[in-house]
Amino acid sequence: MNFDYTEEQKMLVQSLERTLAKSYDFETYRAQLAEKASHDPALWASLAELGIMAMPLPEAAGGFDGNHTDIALISTELGRRLVPEPYVSNVVVAAYILGAVGGDAHGENLAAIGTGEKRFATGFYEPGERHNPLALNTKAEQSDGGWVLNGHKAVVLGADTAGDFIVSADAGGPSLFVVPAEADGVTVRKYQLLDGRGAADIVLNNVALGPDALLGDAGAAEEVILEAVDRGAAALVADSVGAIEEVIEMTKDYLRTRTQFGRPIGSFQVLAHRMVDLLIEYEQAKSMSMEASVEATNEDVNARKKAISAAKAKVGAVSRTFGKDSIQMHGGIGMTDEYALGAYVKRLLVNEMLFGDTDYHLDRYSSL
Repeated sequence: MNFDYTEEQKMLVQSLERTLAKSYDFETYRAQLAEKASHDPALWASLAELGIMAMPLPEAAGGFDGNHTDIALISTELGRRLVPEPYVSNVVVAAYILGAVGGDAHGENLAAIGTGEKRFATGFYEPGERHNPLALNTKAEQSDGGWVLNGHKAVVLGADTAGDFIVSADAGGPSLFVVPAEADGVTVRKYQLLDGRGAADIVLNNVALGPDALLGDAGAAEEVILEAVDRGAAALVADSVGAIEEVIEMTKDYLRTRTQFGRPIGSFQVLAHRMVDLLIEYEQAKSMSMEASVEATNEDVNARKKAISAAKAKVGAVSRTFGKDSIQMHGGIGMTDEYALGAYVKRLLVNEMLFGDTDYHLDRYSSL
């Protein structure tokens, strides 16, 4: 099987690398974190100019009709640079849903996502329901030809800066609705996650919507929700691989330059062996991430679910191993805010929890 990237994919990655190298380094990340800002309009605009927003969108919406491997490559670079922008929530998850069940009515919204003009966030999870996206206490009832929504969505990635939400609700079965952030009855409780990315809880209190707010058919969104979650999970797995690659380089460099007893500490056998063990774990994680990106759009639902859950569980476990061992090998400096390692470990921990944690995906894999 050929795992080489196409020339177009290589050019995309190189362009993204150059842009982020110029405009987003660790000090920029720290400054943004201190300001409690998860979105930089200038950076977002420059990313849109590169075409990464439009990459996975259909040509009819001004996109490039890219595949999930393209998304994985982009996500890897964003993870490598700790970029907190809402790429996954907006471009990977929300755009997929609008393309799958939004119909012609949302063609303009898709095009606006591709140009970076609009940001959507998608809320599936609810308080007390852990990682099951189909556990719905949010209700949608028909009223005056439209819909009224009541419920609470928790840890909605990217909802702190989104202008519109896509939320799941029970309308005789799992259903999806577009809810403007400024609609009456919508309360958005914004916060930063551990690694600086933005999220929010969304409280819906008698939110009145028109009939066109429903995406697709009422009660028929189960498979769309599950595939959207899987696509988001695959993108975050790739994001984690990018963060792990940066942790590897930082740790190798530290082992080469930190001396003890007149020798680089990397020359001590116990640390050299430990680093080799981490590199083996990384290769396994990268391979499973690549498989997840290929299978994310597989029409064989079980094959898709197994590949995504296997990758999410494995990369989640590897992330914890890398976090623990890399900090231990760095010693005290690895715990400081001024050193980048801690920020990468936080990124890995947050990625593990989003779209189903390791235990959730192990359970799902075993059930398949």
